[in-house]
Amino acid sequence: MLNINAISKKQLVRWAIWLLVIIPGIPFILGSLGFIIYAFWPRDLSSVINIPLNEESEFVSISAHGVKDNVNSWSDELQNVINHNNNELAQQNISFNWSEFSDKVLICSVSAKRIGYKIGQRLIKETKVKSIHVIGHSCGAFVALGLCEAIKEQSTDIKIQTTYLDPVSVYAGVFWNYGIDNFGTCADFSDSYIDTRDGVPGSNVNLPHTATFDVTELGVKNKNIQPHSWPTQYYLEAYRNKKVPLIKETSQHQRYDLDKLITIEH
Repeated sequence: MLNINAISKKQLVRWAIWLLVIIPGIPFILGSLGFIIYAFWPRDLSSVINIPLNEESEFVSISAHGVKDNVNSWSDELQNVINHNNNELAQQNISFNWSEFSDKVLICSVSAKRIGYKIGQRLIKETKVKSIHVIGHSCGAFVALGLCEAIKEQSTDIKIQTTYLDPVSVYAGVFWNYGIDNFGTCADFSDSYIDTRDGVPGSNVNLPHTATFDVTELGVKNKNIQPHSWPTQYYLEAYRNKKVPLIKETSQHQRYDLDKLITIEH
């Protein structure tokens, strides 16, 4: 029979730690490790990254939709507006459809960043690009980040603006502040648009490396549009009316202070 009196206090503490902390924590640790392995597992992205590129393009605009979304909700229309509002002769407008991966919530952030990176590599190799504007909504924000990183790793001469519409900050399911810490760090200029009613991490806070516009008040007036979708609709109309900062208009975008939330009320 076990002699309780013979057991030292240190042994009791060790057993308690094993029984109450270590053993219950093993499933969580293994589950988290398995999730990370699944998220970062190599995948064939060729089905979405092999988009047609115009080798003569000097100005490229790309918009990437978010989780369980498609190009029809806002991206197609935005690229039509951008095409109409720009006078560059050698431009290409890309409404980027990556729903094959964006529909999978568990892997969308890692896949998006990889997809963006590979498209950025292609732009450098296959076009004459001098200026890029990439717009990402929700998880599509990671397409913008990955593309920007690929460009800047190869060339500092190419000007790039990243625009984040209600971006998701969580990367690989476990790095909750990844987007908040990284969105805007790569680009020559970056802006973001948020609705503070949205509970998605990163979609409702000031992003310190971008000019962040809070469009919540206008969203409240448009009750038929969900908070997570509202920034896309706001940006679409604001671009149409030439009320967004653009890197090509130097005096316009330089007047914004980064890390300072700007509230849009009308």
